[in-house]
Amino acid sequence: MGNFSSAERRCFWAIVLFALVVRLGAAWYWQDQVQRSGESFRFGDSHSYWIIASNLARGEPYQFGSENSKIFRSPLYPILLAPWTWIGPGNPSSWGVWMARLMGCFLGCGAVACIMWMTRNVASPTVALIAGILASIYPGAIAMSIFILSEAIATPMFTLSCACVLWGLREPSRGRSALIAAGVAFGLSCLARPSWSLWPLVLFSFVLLATPTRNPREMLSTIRLLTFFCLAAVLVMVPWWIRNYRITGKFVPTTLQVGASLYDGWHPGASGASDENMEFVVPFLAAQQKEDEMLANRGLPLESTLEWRIDQRLQRAAREWAWKNPSDVIWLSLVKLGKTWSPLPVAKEVRPLVRWSEAFGYTALVVGGLVGAWRLRREPGGWLAWMPCLYLGLLHAVFIGSVRYRQPGVLLLCPLAAAGWLCIHEWIRKRGSQSVHRQTDSS
Repeated sequence: MGNFSSAERRCFWAIVLFALVVRLGAAWYWQDQVQRSGESFRFGDSHSYWIIASNLARGEPYQFGSENSKIFRSPLYPILLAPWTWIGPGNPSSWGVWMARLMGCFLGCGAVACIMWMTRNVASPTVALIAGILASIYPGAIAMSIFILSEAIATPMFTLSCACVLWGLREPSRGRSALIAAGVAFGLSCLARPSWSLWPLVLFSFVLLATPTRNPREMLSTIRLLTFFCLAAVLVMVPWWIRNYRITGKFVPTTLQVGASLYDGWHPGASGASDENMEFVVPFLAAQQKEDEMLANRGLPLESTLEWRIDQRLQRAAREWAWKNPSDVIWLSLVKLGKTWSPLPVAKEVRPLVRWSEAFGYTALVVGGLVGAWRLRREPGGWLAWMPCLYLGLLHAVFIGSVRYRQPGVLLLCPLAAAGWLCIHEWIRKRGSQSVHRQTDSS
């Protein structure tokens, strides 16, 4: 906040309060719609998070259903949900769910604050405040705050990580502490959404390419800072790794749903759409149990746990199918990219008002983001905001594509979109002023 004047700080907090009000209104509307429909959460993922959180609250094992699902979900979001399951155990329409949505609203406001702080590191206070307004009203960001989904915590943590990376690279005197904070936030985001695990590959490539190679000292300094980032992230995730190793005897960095997620995207008859109930796992489970029984009858030891063996079996099946069907893999990648990045959500259950508001907000941020990236092209980190979109695009060209998965990347376009739309406004104003001058001169 040191880069804002006192008046700008008041605007900063006013925008954060505005973001909270907007999210509270959306949470109330969504909860009312869910209760009217007679459904629990509308999303299967929400149900699994709530069940695991309820187990934690009751002191029961961390698992979803049977003991063969002990590494089904990453831990951060269920840990945050656990206290709210005490308020309304087993009743998704209770005050407990309301409190969980309220928690998401406050976390979403934290993401808005991070967007403004991040923007201030590369642009003027005016641009930062505009970015905050855009983040406050973007429908995708609002939705990720109010749903019972892990994005509620993963998106603010990832946004904070990106903001700290940019801060550390721009202010070398605070680089170490900033990159350590970025690593901690990134580790937490991975413990909420495992899909971020490969993000450092994209981030480090971009940062190293953007660092002047003619200055070896600066390059070494950048590498040292990225090392602090990695060490901090590893320290955050080590307890989860140790726990998983004790269960499986294997290194499991996130969850044992990688195989199911990969097979969901690569299998015979795949259409790019997800099988939310994962019905395809049933025959794999039966085949694995039959194989386990055969090995047991021969007196041969079984490797690791049943959950780990099924995950490996699904991964092998997905990779084998992809290797034999490269043309289908390419076609599916294009379909998934369309599902993820289409302005209009393709899901039939999305209502017209939500569909068109998301399309309008998304288009505005993308157009403004392109203009802003060009406007800030000489600023260190000016193009950094596009890197999450690139990463998510590559990732979900392999795994299932959905509008849900693009939201963190689109939210991080707000800094560039704010700069872009301010630039467009100034251009229109100048053109209007020139037109008035010409009319005055002609008269």
